[in-house]
This record gives sequence, C-alpha cells and structure tokens, in this order.
Amino acid sequence: MEQVTKILDFAMKMELQARDFYLDSLDEVKMETTRQLLAYLAEWEKAHYDFLKKQKESVEKSSRWDVDAKPSVDEETGEKIVSSKKEGTSAVPPIDEFAEDMGVLRVALAMETDSHNFYKNAAKNMEDEEGRKVLEMLAGWESEHQTMINEQYSALHRGFMAEMGFEPF
Repeated sequence: MEQVTKILDFAMKMELQARDFYLDSLDEVKMETTRQLLAYLAEWEKAHYDFLKKQKESVEKSSRWDVDAKPSVDEETGEKIVSSKKEGTSAVPPIDEFAEDMGVLRVALAMETDSHNFYKNAAKNMEDEEGRKVLEMLAGWESEHQTMINEQYSALHRGFMAEMGFEPF
C-alpha cells in the first residue's frame, strides 16, 4: 500500500507540474495553434490529476483501484488536434514565431515522455492487476500527448524549413 501511495502522490505532482508548465507557456508561444494545444493539454493534465486523486481515494478507502474510471476531458478534441496538424497550414508565420513555439514544444515533449516512462515502469512493477491496468491506461494517455505535441512540432518544423529554404536540424 505504501508503494501505491508513493506512486500516486508522485504522479499527481507530475500532472500538476505539467499543467502549470502549459499554463505558464501560454504567454510565451506566438502561434494560436500552439496556444490552443497547450490550453488543451493543461485541461488534460488537470483531468489526469483529478483521476489520480480519485484513484488514491479509492485505494485508501477500499484497497481497490477504479479500473472503470475515465478522465473528464473529451478525447475527440485531441484527435482533431492531431489530424489538423497533419493537414498543415496555409499561412507561414514570421520566422521568429517558430523559435519560441518549437522550444516550448521540445520541453513539453520531454515532460510527456518522462510521464509516459514513469507510468510504464510503475505498471511493470505493480503487483496489483487493477493498478497495473490503471497505470498502463495513464501511460497510453501520455503517449497520446506525445503524439499531439510531436504533430504540432512537425508542422512548425515543416513551416520553418519552407521559410528558411533548408533544413538546419
């Protein structure tokens, strides 16, 4: 039980830190598409926190995980974000707008990768089958975030390359 509590406490802290990063980054990014993605991710991270809090309450109360629980955020919105990035954009922003957004997205991708790895490793080491399922579900959600961020980064990178006329990275 002590291990489960530590995992859940750490995970809740990670989710709030990610949410705070996304909210703080809203003022740094220049492109509206990046701003929309960050606002959406901030909502998701708060939903993850709430989900984890309910899991902790359930485990403390009944020693059982709630494997049927779902987050309170619409998954279809995330799918629309990913598909819109694949379609690309017709307007190429000024070159200086790429740098801020790409930097924030690289940090965001690293954070989501860390969260994904944490949940995957915690799931591997979880003896409780219900707990393993919940942690694997969380890893899947973080993987979806990675995909969204990567698609936005790729869209910006394509625009940057077109604007520069070469690929610097």
